[in-house]
Amino acid sequence: MKIQQIGSRGVLFTFQDGDSPMTGETSVYLIEGRYRFYLCDTFLGNRSMSVVKNYIQETPRKDLVIFNSHSDYDHIWGNGAFEGCEIVAHEFARRRMEERWDYDFENLERFQDGEVLKRLPGITFSDRLVFEDDDIEFRYMPGHTLCSSICLDRRESVVFVGDLVEDPLPLTLWNDLITFMESLKTILESSCQTVISGHSGIVAGNLIRSNLEYLKALFLGEEIDVEEGEETHLFNTKYLDFLHYEDIARKMLGEKFDFVQFKREFWQMLGVERESLKFESRLIRQTPSERLEEIWPQYEELLNSRKALE
Repeated sequence: MKIQQIGSRGVLFTFQDGDSPMTGETSVYLIEGRYRFYLCDTFLGNRSMSVVKNYIQETPRKDLVIFNSHSDYDHIWGNGAFEGCEIVAHEFARRRMEERWDYDFENLERFQDGEVLKRLPGITFSDRLVFEDDDIEFRYMPGHTLCSSICLDRRESVVFVGDLVEDPLPLTLWNDLITFMESLKTILESSCQTVISGHSGIVAGNLIRSNLEYLKALFLGEEIDVEEGEETHLFNTKYLDFLHYEDIARKMLGEKFDFVQFKREFWQMLGVERESLKFESRLIRQTPSERLEEIWPQYEELLNSRKALE
């Protein structure tokens, strides 16, 4: 684990290979404002957050505000390590956490680092939330997920972007690639001197531009020659197909849509046992798009039958 000072009031805690089996490395970012501490993301559990807690406790009499940049498990499972503090996130992030927390924990429990207590954001925002007295701004910036947001340290000209930028390729867990590209353009055009990624540390403008070019090619359906990030690219192309069918099911069922039920039933129709969902990322990469097209009419018929019984 690496600890790095950023400017005069930021500290980047990076958990290296071995600490994060899924991603290689993951960072959380701590800002000491004049009146409060601000912690961007909480990684995989209580044990991983002990070093952050010890750092904060060296400066007593300051409140802590936790910011969840988005709702993926490897950025929120440490929320429960901090009692009595406010947790802030976009309103869609809280909604997505509620929807999939138990499903993710059931299938990814092996990656927890210490105890994981389910703590959801108590404060949400739709566009932005600003702590003017500390020059800290949380701003909605969807792309990697529908619920992605960034943290701007306006005084230090530092922005924590979560998973919006990654080396070598961005991961797409939402199918609005146009909005994703617009978010990256906004980051590029900002005046921030330092950009911090949740999985790639401090990143330069050329990486953001290459992420943007990749998303453009993905959106246009162009053939992409990826020397690095081949598995990420394969996942992206396949997961966009999965999201297409999930979106149809959501529209069909409206408020009755149950994320966990959908996932289990859809995979079951694909011949995947519940126990195998522990390796869902691999399954997504391995499932041919033609197979999804083949089983969808059966699942659509099931949904229509369910609606008819209501």
